[in-house]
Amino acid sequence: MEATEIIASPSSSSMISHDDQLPGSLKGRLKLILQNEAEWWNYAIFWQTSTDAKDGTLSLSWGDGHFQGMSALVSTLKKSEAFSVSDAEWFYLTSVAQSFNARDGVLGRAFSSGSLVWLTGGRLLESYNCERAKEAQIYGIQTLVCIPTGAGVLELGSSDLIKENWSLVQQVDFLFGSHHSPNFSNVSAHQLPFQDPVLSPDLETDERGKGETVRQTRKRGRKPSAVGRDNVRRHHVEAERQRREKMNSRFYVLRAVVPNVSRMDKASLLADAVGYIKELRRRIEELESQLQKSNKKAELRATTSSSDAVDNQSIITTAGVTSLDRKTTENRAISHKNNHLEIEVKIVGKAGMIRVQSKNVNYPSTRLMEAVRDLELEVEHATITSVSELMLQDVVIRVPDEVSSEDGLKALLLRRLEQ
Repeated sequence: MEATEIIASPSSSSMISHDDQLPGSLKGRLKLILQNEAEWWNYAIFWQTSTDAKDGTLSLSWGDGHFQGMSALVSTLKKSEAFSVSDAEWFYLTSVAQSFNARDGVLGRAFSSGSLVWLTGGRLLESYNCERAKEAQIYGIQTLVCIPTGAGVLELGSSDLIKENWSLVQQVDFLFGSHHSPNFSNVSAHQLPFQDPVLSPDLETDERGKGETVRQTRKRGRKPSAVGRDNVRRHHVEAERQRREKMNSRFYVLRAVVPNVSRMDKASLLADAVGYIKELRRRIEELESQLQKSNKKAELRATTSSSDAVDNQSIITTAGVTSLDRKTTENRAISHKNNHLEIEVKIVGKAGMIRVQSKNVNYPSTRLMEAVRDLELEVEHATITSVSELMLQDVVIRVPDEVSSEDGLKALLLRRLEQ
């Protein structure tokens, strides 16, 4: 088999020799275009025309494609991310199931008008009135090219900034049998109409004298076995298909779990998932805080209820009016002595006074404030007096609705101060 020749001349800087045998498959031609270009193109997709049987609408659907990957420099920098998928590859994979109207968008305009569309730079892609171009810019594509042919549109994408290349269009014209040639007289235009290069004096002037003819030949060698090459290709295709299905299924599950998805690209989906997890964590902390408050209120109710029950039982079993008078006196001024700790509690309406007398050891004021905080009592006024080895603390509080008994509040304070 003769080697492929690339000729650079005033009219063609990278043209495939007519003596070479062209690839029979569409994918082979796409691969050949990418391999023969000096600039690095990430992918090539051929969108073929198809007609809807119901309404006769002409559309552009996936014909075939070839993904070349990132450039050698970028691949070296991302070796640590061996199992990650680049944005350009994700954009290429999601294009398989898409189709476009033959009159709308960047692909439809290129096909319906017979005009080349060459978009370079993120601003130009974003400002172009087409979802396909904007989506390409989101996935890191810096150069998007749509070349119309007789059977569809060839789309090329690169993460690099690539200027208009006449030889690339000539290769597409040769491989896909297009009879149109673009005019690059307006470099910054979004759409460049096709015309005969002979009728374009600007093109001949620009291309004239660009360099000498350079002929490069591939090294001849033993042709690899066709069977082994097909087996390797099938293995790679199957592995890629399984990896793509596994990755897509995980993203589908993630998208189903996240209630609100701002955009459908991978980065936005992951960002929305992170935000949703943070929101769930905040809700859990809020519910746990409410549960703790409810438990404390229930504890207050249970303690005061048990204290009231004990007091009522004591009043019933005590004979005579003298016992009732003694109980009333105890409610007004209750004192408890345990390890030199005396607590007195008085409640008048919604206000309450707590008096604690103890030894000035181990920071008694701190322990009292911690007990008040645990019971969620609102402090209105507090005084601390230290005399010799004793400390006297008076705390005026606002009594919560859950507390209805002086004995109940005293029991709660004792329980926490004796811990």
